[in-house]
Amino acid sequence: MEFPGVREVEQSAFGRCESLQKIKMPSVRNIGSNAFDGCKQLSDVELPCVGTMGPRAFLNCPRLRRIAIPLKDNIFPVNIGCRRCSQFEESENLTTVDLVEVEGIRKTISSLLLERWRDEMNQEINSINQVLPNTPANEKTDAIRLWIRSVIYMMEHYKAEHSILLKENMTQLELAVWKVKLDENEEEEDSNVIAKKSKIEVESVRKERRIMSGASIVIKNVLPFLQLG
Repeated sequence: MEFPGVREVEQSAFGRCESLQKIKMPSVRNIGSNAFDGCKQLSDVELPCVGTMGPRAFLNCPRLRRIAIPLKDNIFPVNIGCRRCSQFEESENLTTVDLVEVEGIRKTISSLLLERWRDEMNQEINSINQVLPNTPANEKTDAIRLWIRSVIYMMEHYKAEHSILLKENMTQLELAVWKVKLDENEEEEDSNVIAKKSKIEVESVRKERRIMSGASIVIKNVLPFLQLG
């Protein structure tokens, strides 16, 4: 069931609604406490724009197996001193968390230079669905919260490292291009000699000098960085 225009789900709004099985709320920003308390048939929830979920939002939803949420911190606010404030209390079958806007996240990851970074990011994104099946219901919120923060931290860390390498490689590129220009100036001094050779030989000499300058290697390594913007 889809609720396209709903931006906020108030406290206990769908409490004990036995008819709900799958819901998609593409516009919802806030979900109040106990909003879906006791929805015993609910199994799949998609909340692509959610910002916050109140305590016990999905309390006692025994068939709930999957939720889809954005990669945002503070979706599950910490309630200090509240004993039963887990958003998924008594929803022990929640085993899958999918991120929305995956295409953009994957594109960023695929643009990272080092294969090790890409592998670690993909492993971290997939780790939650390996952890949740063995996590008690009252600890699932904490597990998801920590996972979101870990993914965000790793993403920002590798993007920063990426930027540093980009600057270093751009400097090398500038130096390489400068050296190529010097090589070309030397070529002009010997133009009378080179002109006697065939066109293929001239291009071969220039190509060899460019390779020796390192420009081809630098350009190959720099271009992938430009995809991150």
